[in-house]
Amino acid sequence: MKHWLQFIFSRTFVKTVAAAIVVFALTVFCSLWWLKTTTGHDQTVEVPNIKLMPVQQAIETLESLGLIYEVIDSTHYVTGIPKGAIIESYPKEYSKVKWGRKILLSTNPGRLPKYPLPNYKDQLVSYVSSKFATKGFIIDSLVMVPDLSHDLVLRVLDAKGLLTQEQVLYPTGTHFVLQVSAGLDGRLVYLPDLMGLTYEDAVKQLTAFSLNSGAIIYTGTTTDSMGAAVLKTFPEYELDLQVGAGSSVDLWLASDSIAVSLKTNSTIDTLDEF
Repeated sequence: MKHWLQFIFSRTFVKTVAAAIVVFALTVFCSLWWLKTTTGHDQTVEVPNIKLMPVQQAIETLESLGLIYEVIDSTHYVTGIPKGAIIESYPKEYSKVKWGRKILLSTNPGRLPKYPLPNYKDQLVSYVSSKFATKGFIIDSLVMVPDLSHDLVLRVLDAKGLLTQEQVLYPTGTHFVLQVSAGLDGRLVYLPDLMGLTYEDAVKQLTAFSLNSGAIIYTGTTTDSMGAAVLKTFPEYELDLQVGAGSSVDLWLASDSIAVSLKTNSTIDTLDEF
């Protein structure tokens, strides 16, 4: 026991322990330094806005910022956008991410999938429009037809004006016209408040109220309806305002940054400045 105590307090043992502590500290410091430099700790970049870009251009943009990518072919077709163009990214544009982060890219399908036309006969127009939307079908307009019923889909016509049949396969993105019952009394419907809604949601809301979207006017330099919101409508929304079923509503669209305060009167009053 005495020899062990002498060894523990000997100069040789103390030097050995001190050297081990120094080596351990250096190892930890070097490891942390290596992790920081290789993982890009505290190095962040902003995800660029690559919507509507061709895939190759989007890839080059991401790589120039030190980001990696994975392309995912979307199952939802977006009309008016070239096949293969970027429709979404995750994380979304302008997000702050670490250098080297993988960005998932969703593209407009190169091959359009086909889906059976949902059952629509004598169904409420709001129900039919939601079913069409899930298949990527596009409702161009509603044609109100005098009938004993109200708001029921009577017939659906394709882009050539031909009568369609339920459960027949159509490519996603196909355009249709819905003939909807309007009663026999020149029915009036309430004009919904569309302020601040995205263009897509505004069209859905109009369809649910048996109304059509009319002219689309872009404010400033905005020309992309995907990220645009409704800044103004004509007729302008008023509480309890009614218009004829099947009427068209013109939409003024603005970018997200402009549309942040759409509900304020000051924002609406400045529309004429664009």
